[in-house]
Amino acid sequence: MLKTLSFTASALGAMAVSCASSHIPPTEVAAGAGCRSLGDTSPAVTTILSPESVYAAQRGDVRRRVSVTGTQPGSVLYVHATPGMSQEYLERVLSCHAAYGHTIGANDPLHPPSGNIAQLDVESWGGSYAVHVFGENSRTDEEIWHRAHDLAYSTVRAEQIASTAPRARTQ
Repeated sequence: MLKTLSFTASALGAMAVSCASSHIPPTEVAAGAGCRSLGDTSPAVTTILSPESVYAAQRGDVRRRVSVTGTQPGSVLYVHATPGMSQEYLERVLSCHAAYGHTIGANDPLHPPSGNIAQLDVESWGGSYAVHVFGENSRTDEEIWHRAHDLAYSTVRAEQIASTAPRARTQ
């Protein structure tokens, strides 16, 4: 009985080491961002990732290879620029939020429930910014996309249409 137990424990230990070594941790999205020196970024992130600020979302145009069998498009959020916000600052704040922040709501695309953000890049886009976000796997990437889409298109946009029919005069 003791030999069997020792063998089983050894086999389980070897399997655990094997599984751990085959899992590659996701890229640290906030590496080198100096998140501690930023302090509390919650108010900035709440403003940046609000439905008033995020005006569109789409799947990424450039597909990146994630395995031998497939690719992952990522998501792009288009964010209005605000006075005093630079591309570098936006990337730093959002990267730190993705790595260390708390979710700011059900549509927070930087906190998908089943995985982590593997890559986040910000580029200038006319008078706004394009935030490119990739999950660590396809499932996470899909969750990011759905949250980004819901965030960007969550507000009702109403349009007033003028009546072309003449009004009847009342006397």
